[in-house]
Amino acid sequence: MPEKYYLDYFNYVLDFVERQYAHILDEPEYNFYQSFRNLAEEAKCLYLRFSNRRGDFFRINKISYAEITDLHAAKEELIHQSFIRINENSDILQFKLFTKAELLSHFDFLHKAQKKEDILLELTETDIPVIHENEEIAEVLKNEEVEFIKLLFFGYYRGRMTDFVIRDVGNVKIEKLDETKFKPWFQSREEALSVLHISQFRRLIYEVQEAELPLEEFIEEVPWGEWLKYPRSAKSAEKLLLKIAYYLEQIEELGLALEHYSLTDRHPSRERKIRILEKLGRKEEAVVIAKEILDKPSNATEMTFATDYLNRSGVRINRSMTERLKNAPSISIYRNPEIKVEQATIAHFEREGWNGFHAENFLWRGIFGLVFWEEIFDESHGSFHQPLQRQPSDLNDDVFFEARVHLLEARLKSFNSRKSMLAHITNYHKMKEGIANRFVIWHESLLPAIQVMVEKLPLKGLKQVLLEMSKNMKENSAGFPDLFLWNDSTYQFFEVKSPNDHLSAQQLFWLDFLAKSKIKIDVLRVNYVSEH
Repeated sequence: MPEKYYLDYFNYVLDFVERQYAHILDEPEYNFYQSFRNLAEEAKCLYLRFSNRRGDFFRINKISYAEITDLHAAKEELIHQSFIRINENSDILQFKLFTKAELLSHFDFLHKAQKKEDILLELTETDIPVIHENEEIAEVLKNEEVEFIKLLFFGYYRGRMTDFVIRDVGNVKIEKLDETKFKPWFQSREEALSVLHISQFRRLIYEVQEAELPLEEFIEEVPWGEWLKYPRSAKSAEKLLLKIAYYLEQIEELGLALEHYSLTDRHPSRERKIRILEKLGRKEEAVVIAKEILDKPSNATEMTFATDYLNRSGVRINRSMTERLKNAPSISIYRNPEIKVEQATIAHFEREGWNGFHAENFLWRGIFGLVFWEEIFDESHGSFHQPLQRQPSDLNDDVFFEARVHLLEARLKSFNSRKSMLAHITNYHKMKEGIANRFVIWHESLLPAIQVMVEKLPLKGLKQVLLEMSKNMKENSAGFPDLFLWNDSTYQFFEVKSPNDHLSAQQLFWLDFLAKSKIKIDVLRVNYVSEH
């Protein structure tokens, strides 16, 4: 890497954000731009060395960077331009910069037998001047401006500048994107600030829970309505809402928990509301929500829960999970704790003339990623925002399918034979090998196994599965059967279940869907027997 690579990266981020976010930047950011650009190069480097590290405080006498030849001059310029200040803050976090031995040498009322964490509890703000008498502690300023600029670039709080390094040293190859087609993450300053404030509030909640303080006092005036009205901030707000609601549920604040769950339909909010309403004796309301879930489930887990609940409530709904396991074929194998049950099962079938592969999600995701490579990395949908992205920002949303359904269907329609699909997959495997794709694990076994799958499976069924995956990538890219077996004449997928194991909702979903798509699939119960 070049000596001042981090300065090059930061300058790139500044230029990029200035171009893309003129509609969002305001006086605080523009003042930072001007002040930073007016710094001498070594002062810029020193500030970024501070800014890119964790924490707000640093010991000047511990700073040493080969590329900063005049540390004193750089430090003085940063002080003069209000990028850092020295020994002006009495925050007790500064004590963490010192070793236990150093703290003992400064404060004679401490005891050697104490652990450092206990020593830190004894020291207070009134002891900070003793530290400041002995050395300079730099406090980094303008953090809010830097974090806001990074938020605009990365799309999330505290984006990692090391992502540039990972890309450029070759640890990860990233698909080349057309920057002229990038769209801003945020449509307004208010939306971006909402994401920033949610992230800061999430950190506060974490600290409150760590300190075992009553959370209720900190959530009384949270502006959920404001945070939930913007597309980007709504995602972050809903995740935090669910976390807070679940905490309230655990401490039996059921009314308050129900109130928070009701602010979002994000899974598992409806499931949790049903559970709370049941506890409160409001069964009719719970049944209504369960029926709503069956009409439009967000995922297989939610659908299975609603089905179970309605069955228990006397509203009979057909369910096949228990019957599926009870009626499944079975085999007996010797138990070997050093070998996974899937590998032992493959060995069993290999002795009977089958070939076997522990497929699970690896193969199906790999086929999906290679078949739809162009559709995944198509910048025209406004879901790519910066050059370090490895996937579109809407991949886990319904929008991904809705915006691309005609393209996805057209891609599948273009395969009029297994041969044409396999040629497409092989071509993209060759062209894109090694490039980061959320669905493709670049292992030497991937392409050979995919080739067998495409040759054996019904083409129509394979297309149906790929299209179904695209409707809900967060849920539907998992839960596929464990084993893929084949011989010269046929093939078989098995979901392997050892004694006391059970089917997950997502596994049951794919068992049913694959069967409806005329793909040979079944549950295989494995019983252990003693070698003696």
